[in-house]
Amino acid sequence: MTDATLLIENNRIKSIIKDNDIPAGAYEINLSGHIIYPGFIDPFTEYAIEYEAPSEDSDGPVYEIKRIGGNAENGAIHSEKEWFNYVYPNKEQAEKWINNGFTSVQSSYLDGIFRGRGVSLSLADKKANDIIYKAKANQFMAFDKGSSIQDYPQSLMGSMALIRQTFSDARWYNNNIAKSTSSTNNVEFNIALERLSNLKEQRFIFQTKNLNNQLRAARLLNKQKLKGSLVGNGHEYARIDELKSYPYSLVLPLNYPAAPTIIDSDSERDVSLASLRHWETAPSNAAMVAKADVPFALTQYGIDEDKFWPRLKQAIERGLDQQTALAALTTEAAEIAGISNMAGQLKPGYMADLVISRGNVFEDGKITSIWLQGEERQLINRELTLLSQPYQLQINELTFDLNIEQDPSLSGTLSSGEQEISLANVHFNQGRMTFSADLTDAGIDGISRFTLWFDDNGIRGRLLDSKNQTVPFGGTKLEQIALDDNDSLNAKSAELPQIAKQTSPNVAYGLLTQPTQDKLHIKNATIWTSAENGVLNNTDLIISRGKIEEIGSQLSTPSGYKVIDATGMHLTAGIIDEHSHIALNGGTNEATDAVTSEVRIGDVINPDDIAIYRGLAGGVTTAQILHGSANPIGGQAQIIQLKWGDNAEQLKFAGAPASIKFALGENVKQSNWGDNFDSRFPQSRIGVKSLFSEAFNEALAYRKAQRDYKKMRSSERRRTVAPQYNYRLEAVAEVLEQTRTVHIHSYVQSEILMFLRLAEAYKFKVGTFTHILEGYKVADEMAKHGAYASTFSDWWAYKFEVYDAIPQNTCLMQNKGVLTSINSDDYEMQRRLNQEAAKSMMYCGMSAEDAWKMITINPAIQLGIEDKVGSLVEGKQADIVLWSDSPLSVYAKVDSTWIQGRQYFSREQDKLAQIAVEKERSALIQKVLLSDDAHKQGETSIELAEPEWHCDTHFNAWQQTAQGAL
Repeated sequence: MTDATLLIENNRIKSIIKDNDIPAGAYEINLSGHIIYPGFIDPFTEYAIEYEAPSEDSDGPVYEIKRIGGNAENGAIHSEKEWFNYVYPNKEQAEKWINNGFTSVQSSYLDGIFRGRGVSLSLADKKANDIIYKAKANQFMAFDKGSSIQDYPQSLMGSMALIRQTFSDARWYNNNIAKSTSSTNNVEFNIALERLSNLKEQRFIFQTKNLNNQLRAARLLNKQKLKGSLVGNGHEYARIDELKSYPYSLVLPLNYPAAPTIIDSDSERDVSLASLRHWETAPSNAAMVAKADVPFALTQYGIDEDKFWPRLKQAIERGLDQQTALAALTTEAAEIAGISNMAGQLKPGYMADLVISRGNVFEDGKITSIWLQGEERQLINRELTLLSQPYQLQINELTFDLNIEQDPSLSGTLSSGEQEISLANVHFNQGRMTFSADLTDAGIDGISRFTLWFDDNGIRGRLLDSKNQTVPFGGTKLEQIALDDNDSLNAKSAELPQIAKQTSPNVAYGLLTQPTQDKLHIKNATIWTSAENGVLNNTDLIISRGKIEEIGSQLSTPSGYKVIDATGMHLTAGIIDEHSHIALNGGTNEATDAVTSEVRIGDVINPDDIAIYRGLAGGVTTAQILHGSANPIGGQAQIIQLKWGDNAEQLKFAGAPASIKFALGENVKQSNWGDNFDSRFPQSRIGVKSLFSEAFNEALAYRKAQRDYKKMRSSERRRTVAPQYNYRLEAVAEVLEQTRTVHIHSYVQSEILMFLRLAEAYKFKVGTFTHILEGYKVADEMAKHGAYASTFSDWWAYKFEVYDAIPQNTCLMQNKGVLTSINSDDYEMQRRLNQEAAKSMMYCGMSAEDAWKMITINPAIQLGIEDKVGSLVEGKQADIVLWSDSPLSVYAKVDSTWIQGRQYFSREQDKLAQIAVEKERSALIQKVLLSDDAHKQGETSIELAEPEWHCDTHFNAWQQTAQGAL
């Protein structure tokens, strides 16, 4: 609305008047040339929370915390906190927002996983009672346990498991607390769970520090059917379609990265393509989110306040629409902060929280004042904003730039080329400026006196020389004669066009488009079927719709099928790795308890891991991603297919049976963890057996309680507290019920026998003993039980319990009837599993076909997916690998790899990709070197590289360092 009047009464907007019919008695402020915006709102802050988390020192692990005041049993859960109780306005702190036009914020103390309920409040300098707009706003959450000294959770998957269990506990508690009327139905008081009642009516705001975790938070909240928003990280553009599929708005910080430091060839090599792409693309993130129609608000969180407007204007230069930017500061932010009924719009009845700007604040306009609850706070004199514009004066034959400085008092210069004349006696009042200057060099003798009048159209005035004679001159706003289309920053950008590609994943060798299912006829190959047909020479294979259609000699090519002449080449099923730790974020172990069966590897799959691409280059198509060996009963495993470019959920092998990691030996009794780790049970091998029995008995009792409750009459159930759902015991119960397969880390024959006997006592079958380097000693017992073995080819002597390892282990177990596979447990080894399998031919005379089965059909059987993959049989999934030579040869190279009939790796395409990657890197590095300082500045982020996990990686320095990055 233009030429309108906003009427304020007390602290509210009374009306907006179009015809300037101002009521009698109203105090009038003329804002001609100004724009009024609704006050801006920051929905993610820690403003005005007067609280300090209790601290406590500990020399060793902390498994339990003090239960004070009916709080939660985990120190990272603070959902009992309602932060309006801790609001204490801080005028100095509020300036950080007020100076940028913010009038209200949503605040919480940002500590822990469940952080408590935030409060939305005004930035006015009043007592807490007067500034609280919404006392109970969003529940704040994160994956970072913060100041909690309790060990659990140590890993990202542990944080997710704790969140899942807490939501379950909250529902159980609030559904059953009313039944707690007798000693038999007692439910302990828990204020943290009580404050999580009515979950569907509450909103959650979830902070994450990277894109994969942002998507994890979205999946987790969506699974719980909860409403809320996700705090962004600046990488949303890389998986915006996936983010868009979830019903959550975003809170975007403008945290652009600093340019990579490039000073020589060594530093240049250390810069990843991903970081270069992000440096260039980050300022476009908000525009790309807006283009995808994902609602979002903006926050100052994570950057210095003086960077906010330059960053926002840079986002607008990159395509963010001004109206969308305004909504992100007002209506969208108000919705997220829960105050859309009173703030974020200029509307009768709303709080008189206003931003006054001379000119468009998203362009060159300047904020002159803020209104907080109907009271004005001038930031700069409104009239003086006229002086902030650049002007030029034409005097005689010379053109002078007029430059006015306003701090601490008025001063200025007239400059022309290298000539600069200082102004004296500068005064300004109600649009009129006077000053004097010596213009001798301009051909005017003596001191001249100027009188200038400023308005929105420019300047006019007169000049009196030393003889009091009027000298004519002209004046204009500099912006009227400047470049019409681009300022210097835009001009610089125009010189340096966008270079970065966007791929999936958005790293080197990511794909521009996902592969489609091929209709393919491979001719004249040597086919290793890994089935009864054995190795077939000069044979054809036809695939379509992701399946193997036909295998045979000299087959006719169906219409529309692509033909590959594979003469002299070998075709196999994709390699399957029974034991891997690739493609993980945030730790391979939840090492803080002896039983952590509630954690799920499937929660932390990392689709950006380059190990996926490298695995494909080694012919690997499927891998079981296992929890580590830090505890006797570890976490739930996840089978994935190495579908490079797909998202984390798409990597998961659909329909694969559930499995879990157990472990025996030195790791689980903390033999090599250090002197402080001597308090957790078990500390001995005999204690490990006792721990298993205890866990199994507890799971049996848990399941019995569930069955007994279900048998009750409905009237009795209404009076009885329901059994509490326990994700940890649920997974153990599934093992006993044989719906979850055990893959158990093992070395020593005595422990292998112990676990076989224990499993038989509890009437379940062990799935696979993994590592099992002493398996040759107990192969008869394993075969009798029906257990499988997955081992190394020739790893030995790397710790005491593997001193008896021998390379003939595979043959000795297989000859006794134990189905045996070779696994990697190692990033690098996974890429040469074909050679690892071939070692058994050398060490113990295994046949080539049997050796090949150890990395194809045998692990498929161990994982329960042999009906889909592991061999080349008509009707099975088209997971195939074309090799240049016999796949068991050290000279064999993978030519191409397909999963479900889609080609995810090709040596030919890889060569082209290497060239493209280097070309893009070089161009981006040149852009960094050519960019001006304004383009280079940003936050310096330290990205912790994921370590190369193996099963013995448990309590390492990386996990402790990375906890804050979760």
